Amino acid sequence: MRRIGLLVPVLALACGAGASCARLGLSAAAKGKELDAALQQLIQSQTRPGYVTGDREGSRLWTLTRRFYEKRGLSPAWIADAKPQPQMDALVTAIHESSREGLDPELYSISLIDREKTEASRGLLLKKGFQPEEGAAIDVWLTYFYMRFASDLADGMADLAHADPAWQIRADGFDPLAYLERALAENRVAESLSELTPADPEYDALRKLLASLRDRAAQGGWSRVPSVTLKPGQHNVAVMALTKRLAESGDYSGGPAADAKSAAYTPDLVEAVKRFQRRHGLADDGIVGPPVIAALNVPIDQRIRQIELNMERWRWLPRHLGDRHILVNIPEMRLDVRDHGRSVLSMRVVVGKRETPTPIFNDEMTYIVFSPYWNVPPDIAANETLPETLKDPAFLNRMNMEVVNAAGNTLDPSTIDLSQPGEYRFRQRPGHGNSLGLVKFMFPNQFNVYLHDTPTDSLFARASRSFSHGCVRLEAPEKLAQYLLSDQPDWTSDRISEAMHAGQERTVKLRRPIPVYLGYWTVRVAADGMVQFRNDVYGIDGRQSAQLADRLNTLRRSAPLTQASTKPGAKTPRRSAVRAQTSPGGRQ
Repeated sequence: MRRIGLLVPVLALACGAGASCARLGLSAAAKGKELDAALQQLIQSQTRPGYVTGDREGSRLWTLTRRFYEKRGLSPAWIADAKPQPQMDALVTAIHESSREGLDPELYSISLIDREKTEASRGLLLKKGFQPEEGAAIDVWLTYFYMRFASDLADGMADLAHADPAWQIRADGFDPLAYLERALAENRVAESLSELTPADPEYDALRKLLASLRDRAAQGGWSRVPSVTLKPGQHNVAVMALTKRLAESGDYSGGPAADAKSAAYTPDLVEAVKRFQRRHGLADDGIVGPPVIAALNVPIDQRIRQIELNMERWRWLPRHLGDRHILVNIPEMRLDVRDHGRSVLSMRVVVGKRETPTPIFNDEMTYIVFSPYWNVPPDIAANETLPETLKDPAFLNRMNMEVVNAAGNTLDPSTIDLSQPGEYRFRQRPGHGNSLGLVKFMFPNQFNVYLHDTPTDSLFARASRSFSHGCVRLEAPEKLAQYLLSDQPDWTSDRISEAMHAGQERTVKLRRPIPVYLGYWTVRVAADGMVQFRNDVYGIDGRQSAQLADRLNTLRRSAPLTQASTKPGAKTPRRSAVRAQTSPGGRQ
């Protein structure tokens, strides 16, 4: 028997015993007409079903649901001749599989469906078909939940992408109504939903990682390691626990210590610790201390939750990032240039401090500036440059800086009134000491943020590199310039190097602009397959987790409940849970 009819008991839509018995003898055609009439009444009612949340997202989806039926002449979409269609089963199957995407199937009432399988399998309603009120409510329920599920897959849970003002990456537009119409017309309900998930290899790798850690959690998770400080060559009973824990996460493949006496911190184990340190953004010195112990003892459930949050952020991105694009992962402090699915260039970067964070957004790089001037931003000029100049008259000369007026004319610093800073601008001349280094890469944006070289190369040796005022400093800017200008034969490696050291500003337009994404993922799987975990440097994981919890609570409170309904044969007739409940929003 197909799994059709599962939703009947879920929605608790059976009529009173007398009414049901009277209608069981109706022909399929007559039932179809009554179903159409019941659907019309439900759609045109001023009372919204209880599963429709009272927020903006719920109102949007309910409006689209009503429009869907109005466009099809108020006829059902999932039921024909009072009988369920195969698309109904396809949607139920897809909801069951939503956990693969880090989503909770309970958002779509899946346990209520499963809990009622026994009742549905009795077969009475399957043989006779849906009653009109039942069929209408089920059809509308399925339509609403398809569009909600599709929207969650297409651009994330409700509008969480816009709930945090720090996230400014522009996603694709998505029309769940048009998408549903096409899925039903082509009989591709399940396929249409699976096609909405990000196709990027990194998202797929996170999906596989999620499944792997869930399996590990089912086996008991990871072992804990006692607090200890270990240096290479030392003996300590804690080495036994350390060895076990590193083996569980795949960082160590050697054998365990035979006993406590032989528990030495061996070179092989030191290399395993270094691998673990690199995967977690720690200094890879091989010393086991508090930072390493803390990372080792993060519960596996917390890592699973972290993966789910990062999968959600992938859903906030456009589905096609561009055949060629630049991706900066702020928590990992790394830049990758990706060309047709391959990482062709990767480097460490320096990102903004917590108090001056690098903004999360996307734009298009259009030109490069060699030997750039640095025009000091007004906030840095007011808070840093001007105070230093007032303290030390030689500061500007020492920093190779000059002062210009509103017209761009250079002024003698000794002739200006520094008590009127708004009338002047500070800028640093090109050269090795320039704060932007020898080249900058421009994708004009409202944040005045770009990628650039730096004279402070020593920062790249640090494990944590959040030191800038918001711009992104590059470890290997010359290699990036060579890649971006590879389609301009005149710009050879030698010529690029010469322009960088010329001491005279020069702008070169890219023949092929390239998309740039400054993103935020605290978990990712690198091109070499190594799983990377990073600290939540700007607190976005924490804020998103709180917002998502609020959203989930709202959805769960608004889900249709069946517990209060009576069983068939009871004296009190059942009422549709869909029609009996009203959302916090009340009326349309």
